[in-house]
Amino acid sequence: MSLSHTAVTSSKPKDKMYKLFDGGGLYLQVKPSGYKCWKYDYRIDKTRGTYTIGQYPDISLKEARSYHRDARTLVAKNVNPKLIKEQERIKGDLENKRFSHYSNQWLEKQNLATSTYSDLKQRIEKNLNPFLDKKKVNEFSTSDLFKIVLKMSDRGAKETAQRMANVLRRIYNEILILGVVENNPAQGLAELLPKPDVRLKENFGHVTTTIELANLLREIDKPRPKQDFATTQALKLMPLVFLRPKNIRFLKWDYIDFKNKIINLPASELKTRKALSVPLSQQSLKILKDIKPLTGDGTFVFVTANSQDKPLSESTTTEAIKRLINPITSKPFGTGYMTSHGFRHTASTMLNELGFDPDIIELQLAHINKDRIRATYNKAEWMDKRIAMMQSWANYLDGLKSGADVVPINKK
Repeated sequence: MSLSHTAVTSSKPKDKMYKLFDGGGLYLQVKPSGYKCWKYDYRIDKTRGTYTIGQYPDISLKEARSYHRDARTLVAKNVNPKLIKEQERIKGDLENKRFSHYSNQWLEKQNLATSTYSDLKQRIEKNLNPFLDKKKVNEFSTSDLFKIVLKMSDRGAKETAQRMANVLRRIYNEILILGVVENNPAQGLAELLPKPDVRLKENFGHVTTTIELANLLREIDKPRPKQDFATTQALKLMPLVFLRPKNIRFLKWDYIDFKNKIINLPASELKTRKALSVPLSQQSLKILKDIKPLTGDGTFVFVTANSQDKPLSESTTTEAIKRLINPITSKPFGTGYMTSHGFRHTASTMLNELGFDPDIIELQLAHINKDRIRATYNKAEWMDKRIAMMQSWANYLDGLKSGADVVPINKK
């Protein structure tokens, strides 16, 4: 016989615990303390079990019957109804976790070079986590996410905005699979953003004449008083070693061999996944020795002013270049004149025009596989050529800065 609403509400505690049965294994347990709880006794494969639905009156008779029906459906399929509670608990825990939890989980599963991983982590921590950790992940709409990535695009970082939109889509795909959201609010987000300038992406901003390069190098050597020393030293080193900006930012003291005058970048740090040796000119060695007393006890060579363990951010050096004063106009160089990555293009162009071996240049830029030139040079020969080229290039830049009568770079 089924329970009535009156029987439930009028039930009183007794000296011993008792049960009011509703049928199908559902009953209300009443304890001497007055505590009342809905429970369901079931059997799966001859094994008895009890599923606790919840306390009365928090859960009414009508609600208890609904939970009971769901549980009986699972039992009919030989599924333990206790899984309902566990799934609800897990889902609740996942819903309460913020975006940074999911972004960190996603990052850990990516198979990336160490420097690429660090770079991506830094981008996410700067551009996504602070804004998305303000609410639960299932409370963001596509419009909310669009406003976040549009901030990056509006400040001129269109490529970063595109990358972060795609990262959002991939992270939310995992959140969707976990059942925390019903759809992916980041799906199609990248298509809503303004597209980056393809020409700027391919060529980056970089100087093309000796006059421009000389002016830029002189301005780097006399930074603004408020500019951090690590930023200045990083800018000084860039044109001498023409590494990718992230390899400068994440350069570690462990990679620098002062005795043999070389930077040994492991394969994990390179886009090509091949180790790279960078011969150091006397000028490069001086720059590194000058900053060693400041950051030498830490991991990274170039760190932020407020942390000995945090490398420079992705835009620090490029923004510093923009602020340098053009002696011709007496105004900041601004956007488009030169980027951190642009030093690689400038060095490549000018070294080729100076008559250095193109294969050696490409090898030093990590554009070419060592196997390709082994037929022409043995390892000792191409290292000797790279050492000579790097020192000659450093001397050439010194000549430009001093205004010496150097051979015109574009002379055929």
